[in-house]
Amino acid sequence: MFHDATQGQRLADLCTELTAEEGSELVLVGDIFDLTSMRPPKKGLDAFARAVDMPALEKPPRSLIEMCQAIRASNPIALEALEAASEEMPVTFVAGNHDRLLGGPEGRSGLDALGLAKVRLEPELATRVLGDFVLVFQHGHVWDPSNATETGGGDVMTGVLHNAVLPFLRKLQPRSNVHIDPDRIVLLRPEERAVPVLERWLPPHLFRRFLDAFLELLVDNGYLSRMLAILATRDRIRERLKADDDLWERSGRVALECLEGRRPIPGRPPPPDVLVLGHTHVLDWAVQDGRGGAQRLYANLGSWTGRVIDAAGPVDHTLPALTIDARERTLRAELRDLNNRGHVLQQFEVRK
Repeated sequence: MFHDATQGQRLADLCTELTAEEGSELVLVGDIFDLTSMRPPKKGLDAFARAVDMPALEKPPRSLIEMCQAIRASNPIALEALEAASEEMPVTFVAGNHDRLLGGPEGRSGLDALGLAKVRLEPELATRVLGDFVLVFQHGHVWDPSNATETGGGDVMTGVLHNAVLPFLRKLQPRSNVHIDPDRIVLLRPEERAVPVLERWLPPHLFRRFLDAFLELLVDNGYLSRMLAILATRDRIRERLKADDDLWERSGRVALECLEGRRPIPGRPPPPDVLVLGHTHVLDWAVQDGRGGAQRLYANLGSWTGRVIDAAGPVDHTLPALTIDARERTLRAELRDLNNRGHVLQQFEVRK
């Protein structure tokens, strides 16, 4: 998902840019480390392997420290840049659903194992006051029932995709006239879109065997009830996909209601002038026009991993970074694509 020589280098470049600017802070808004994908499902992996004619898949679980050490070893450019930046300026980490373990009791020791001993940890949200403006940064998974908690289902789906579906695809013999790219499954949003994509890739008889084994694995780990698995026709799965694909729109509506003061933000921060989320993997930008001409900004930062929605379309390689600067009574925000020479995607300026 994250390639150290490309995305990692862009992150290092951003750290260099920020440390050269006096008074900067870097806020990382969750899902920076995909610990969830490193945790295999607790049950059913061997049964899945037998059902699709694979070798055994069972793996011993790793501790948080072991997972963090492995991430550090695999991403030296990104992690060394963050470590060096944290020596020069504040670097703050807000936990997301994929790295929720770092927001728990062992979070500080996990960051230490990543080499980020000086990175600040704010598990739920980060609130900053710049001049006359209040900024709130939150990953956003707490607004999504399937990902708000470890038992909501999202963690199970991620573990199943990485530790069952991807190994299954990688062991398949090449198929004539159909190119199968296992890494595309990782980039799909929503994750359940893997089912219709695999229907495109696999011969019908193999797809039916895979789907039965996939659903059984989800049942074994509590993602689906037995009855729902029995009723999980392809049409029903597509209905679920449609609901999950609308998540970014629902998040935007809720965020604007929060900016209007009609809904509380989880964690109960002060009413923000700028609300920044991640989680949905879709870039979003909306200005809420309030009474007396007041304007407030909602921004969703999308994803630094690629993003695809189908079996064969192009990959979105946007690397978004939001810069916010407030001096006296003026606030400026700029959303840039660091994968495209810092191309400006959106701008916002307001004065109180």
